Amino acid sequence: MNFALVPVKALAGGKTRLSPLLSDTARHALSRAMLTDVLTSVLHAPAVDRVAVVTSDPTLLALARQLGAFAVDEKYPRGLNGAVNIGTEFCLRQGATALLVLLADLPLVTAGDVEWLFRQMNSGPEVILVPCKEGDGTNAVLRVPPLIIPPCFGGPSLAAYQKEARRQGVGCRVVEVPGVALDLDSVADLERFAAQKTATHTYRVLREYGVCAGVTGK
Repeated sequence: MNFALVPVKALAGGKTRLSPLLSDTARHALSRAMLTDVLTSVLHAPAVDRVAVVTSDPTLLALARQLGAFAVDEKYPRGLNGAVNIGTEFCLRQGATALLVLLADLPLVTAGDVEWLFRQMNSGPEVILVPCKEGDGTNAVLRVPPLIIPPCFGGPSLAAYQKEARRQGVGCRVVEVPGVALDLDSVADLERFAAQKTATHTYRVLREYGVCAGVTGK
């Protein structure tokens, strides 16, 4: 059974690097919008049987349920890898045999991107990695089975995943997916994203808070 897991920080601690451009209220709205975009795409991918969100934030847990995903309460912030471990355990209890972990700040990911990733699976155990735009981090990891290697998010995680896969003798591939590569972590990321209109909840929120007008001059 194919599962997708989306870990997301609590609103209070999410996207603090965007504070120079966004108020707390705007940051919280942005986090909700990005999660909505990611979940909408994942839930529409035919290859995905179930979707789960793991977070300690009650508002985001409620949003996950509203959109049709399982809501996994980590109780308190445990860091990205800790959240992924808790979410993985939940998905395994629900019968997951393949697990795609997708970060929550990827507003341009499409259902087609998610579908394509699951279609890359071979018949045996393996790990498929999708790097971030900088090339050293990891924005998505597909593990078959879900516990084949532990989560290695943080810092130059792409190399960390590859090292762990080699250590355990596990097949590991890196694939490029533009819609997954673009995460919104910095003010520069936000400005780059806002410069081009998209039919996303994220773009609408940025327009509402005046970011798009500031970038495009419109």
